Amino acid sequence: MRVVSINQDRGIDPQREKGAAVHLGAVRDAFRACGAEVIAIDEPDEARAWERLEAARRAGPLTLIYERYALGKSAAAELARRFGVPFVLEVNAPLAEEDLRWRGRDAGDDEAVRRRDAELFGEARCVVAVSRDVARYAIRRGARAERVRVVPNAVDPRRFRPRAPDDTLRRRLVPAGRFAIGFHGRLRPWHGFELLARAVAKLLERGAPVHLVLVGHGDFEPMLGMRVPRNCVSAVGWQAHDQVARYVAAFDALPLTYPAELPCYFSPLKLREAMACAVVPVVPDLGDLASLVGDGHDGLVYPAGDLDALVAALERLIGDPAEKDRLGRAARCAAETTTWEDIAALVLAQAGAGARRPRRRDAPGEAPGPALAADDASPGMTAR
Repeated sequence: MRVVSINQDRGIDPQREKGAAVHLGAVRDAFRACGAEVIAIDEPDEARAWERLEAARRAGPLTLIYERYALGKSAAAELARRFGVPFVLEVNAPLAEEDLRWRGRDAGDDEAVRRRDAELFGEARCVVAVSRDVARYAIRRGARAERVRVVPNAVDPRRFRPRAPDDTLRRRLVPAGRFAIGFHGRLRPWHGFELLARAVAKLLERGAPVHLVLVGHGDFEPMLGMRVPRNCVSAVGWQAHDQVARYVAAFDALPLTYPAELPCYFSPLKLREAMACAVVPVVPDLGDLASLVGDGHDGLVYPAGDLDALVAALERLIGDPAEKDRLGRAARCAAETTTWEDIAALVLAQAGAGARRPRRRDAPGEAPGPALAADDASPGMTAR
């Protein structure tokens, strides 16, 4: 099998340490694990992208072209149509809407961009959307509803694992007897970090033994201010992805604090990564989050923006270590059900190609779990 993995988003460099680059690399590695030769093309220029696609086609038959959606880029779809190569499009965000919301531009409404997007989405044999909101966006941009699948992001459970009882990193980061509340990633406005800072401050006021662990980049200080004493915070900065799992495993809980007034259409990598480490997720009831985390089963769900409810959820975990451990174990089991290899195998099946399903090293003899798809899709959208 020969799979072209093409990325034309100039903001996603596979060598950069950011979530999108991690995602891109994980998908490519998963195709390789399924037995495919992967031809990686990272080229924002349409003409040069076409040249590289054409060179790949001339070098031998292509099983699949798998594209990460970039606004108004249609070279891969055109080559797939012209030469009859199966084409699958991965959509991680409503890029036209993001362009307007965060950059003040309306490039997505440009007639030429809309035309190219319609060609791109219309040509796809399968559109892999990370959430139901993203799936609806794909249909608005020209995808055929029956070809859209909702497939949340996955995790590598071999890398992201629960910490050992005698973990030295945990002892270094978190004082003995304290409950570790974690944040990891690159701080962005939509993370709603101020709510998390307020929740930690309120817990400390009530005498709760909490410690905030910050793993990543960001200007945290203005939001922590005088609320949270410095001896209750460990800030370790950005960590390479091959190291970050050790830090995430040091958490006890990962609260997500996305604001209620902003759209929540993403599938956070950090959520599955924390769950795979047996860290209890505490998520707002926004977007698809409540369908990814079962309240009281493998995590806790609270009304978005509700400080008191967030504090109460964390107090529940702090006050009942057995409950925290039960939810953490269930979170690990839930995260294991969808790996990147499962998604790659699903995509290859949609393209009509067989795939070698890799055996999981941490669970000998077990078959990989099924790919995750939405079973409550909106009218006109299927999860087949």
